[in-house]
This record gives sequence, structure tokens and C-alpha cells, in this order.
Amino acid sequence: MKILITGGTGFIGSALRRYLSSTPNDLVLLTRGAPGMELTGSLTVKYVRWNPLERGTWEKEVEGCDAVINLIGKNVFEQRWNPQVKQQVLDSRVVPTRLLVEAIGRAERKPSVLISASAVGYYGHRDDGIITESAQPGNDFLADLAVQWEGEAFKAEQFGVRVAVPRIGLVLERSGGMIGKMLLPFRLFAGGPIGSGRQYLPWIHMEDVVRGILFPLEQEGLKGVYNLTAPEPVTMKEFAKQFGSVLHRPSWLPVPDIALDVLYGEGAKVIVSGQRAVPERLLAAGYRFSYPALRPALEHLLQ
Repeated sequence: MKILITGGTGFIGSALRRYLSSTPNDLVLLTRGAPGMELTGSLTVKYVRWNPLERGTWEKEVEGCDAVINLIGKNVFEQRWNPQVKQQVLDSRVVPTRLLVEAIGRAERKPSVLISASAVGYYGHRDDGIITESAQPGNDFLADLAVQWEGEAFKAEQFGVRVAVPRIGLVLERSGGMIGKMLLPFRLFAGGPIGSGRQYLPWIHMEDVVRGILFPLEQEGLKGVYNLTAPEPVTMKEFAKQFGSVLHRPSWLPVPDIALDVLYGEGAKVIVSGQRAVPERLLAAGYRFSYPALRPALEHLLQ
């Protein structure tokens, strides 16, 4: 199978590439870096230079692909939000997805499926009610971002391409993300919940993220949006408690909202809010989670 991937050198993309290294596939990675070829295990990887905001010779790589996986996007919390940063975050997802879909439309031999990432930020801030894929979008910046991002991906359906959109939750991985930021304070006996602690975290282990992104390749009937989150979301307070327990550290020093506001500005509202999202469609399609519960997931990552 020939698979084209955008964002293949990012946080999730790198894990996806490692997972695929044991499979006899051909990967085409669109990258801002140097072009080249690489053989990793039984996997052949071709690196193709592209500017994700412009058309270019990269478009010919879409021709003949069996599947396209779109993971492109600037890290939402890389910088403190201001109007310019928010526009960059928006453009880094919406524009490349639009160009990618247009390239699919021009290809004579089109991929059978486009798997294009989104996020549970689509739902905005919610209380403690369970959220399935049928829930309406929120009314904040990340919700509007997800609506536009998904809208560009679904335009590929007009070309006869099946579109699957995983709304990805809070990814747990030792090398980065939330766990990477929490490790040091907990090891220094200064860890605790972020914000009120009452907000729900739609967490998911990186292994399930990768397997869940690839699942539509196995299940040809899976299309549309699906929540890519563990089936047992927990509150931030419970998350911090279990995190500390696995590390044999207390969880007593909460991070106040004002500190987050200094670091992230408007983005702090996202961190202290939450969504109790569950993967109803993924479970119905027959997916089995490697880590459905939080404690085993943290033990695997932290011990």
C-alpha cells in the first residue's frame, strides 16, 4: 500500500511512522525538510519537500496513492495566543488541507480514503455530560478551527473519496505533550491538578492514537467523524492523582488559573475547560483499545 502523510515528522506523525516501520508499505512524507529516501525495516519512506501553504511539484505524489493521512498543523500551545498566532494556527491546518484535497481532485488515480485529523476541541467547553460524535460544535476559537478544518477535508467526498476524520483527544506519550510537561514538577514533589481539577480530560494513549488513525484502512465502512479518545475519560483531579500515584509522588499543589493565563493568555481557557468525549463510533466499528483505562496507560508510559 502506498500512503501519503502530511505532518509525518510531528508529535503524532513520528509515532505513526515508527509503528508503520514493521509493515511492507511505501510511505510518501511531505516535509519542509530535505528530500530523500529511507528504508526503515520493511518500510520504504520517500521524503518530498513542500510548502504547505502553496501549490507545487509535491502534488504529483498524490497520484497513485492508496490512502492519504493528513496530520498537518502548528502546535496550538507553542506560543501565547494573540490574533497573529491564532491566524497562523488556523492557516496551518485549513490551507494545507484545502490544497491537499484540490490535489486529490486533480489526480487521475485518486486515493480510496482520506484520513484527516481533527480534535475534540470541536465541542468547545462542556460540563460533565457525555459527548458523542453527534454533539454540536462549541463557540470558541478551537471549535471554529475544527469546523473549518473538517469542512475542507470533507470536500474530498465530491471526488468519490471516502473521508474519515478522527477527533483526537489529549495524547499521552512519555516523550512530549502533557506528560512531558508534568513529569518534572511531580518528580520535584510539586505536582498537582491544573485549574479546578473538575474538568474532564478526553485522554488517549499514543499507541491507540496511531492504531485509531489507521483503523479506517482496515474498516472500509468507517467514514465521517469519530472520537479518537479512550472510552474512560477522567477528571483532571483524578488524572493528577493517578499520575502521582504511579510516580510515587503526591498530587497536592494545583496550578492556579492565573499562572496559566500568564503563560497561555486566551489559550488558558482551553486548558482549564474540558470535554467528556467518548469513542462511540469507533467502538461500534469494532475497535479494541490497547489502553482503555488510565492507570495501565500511565504505568506503561512512566515505569
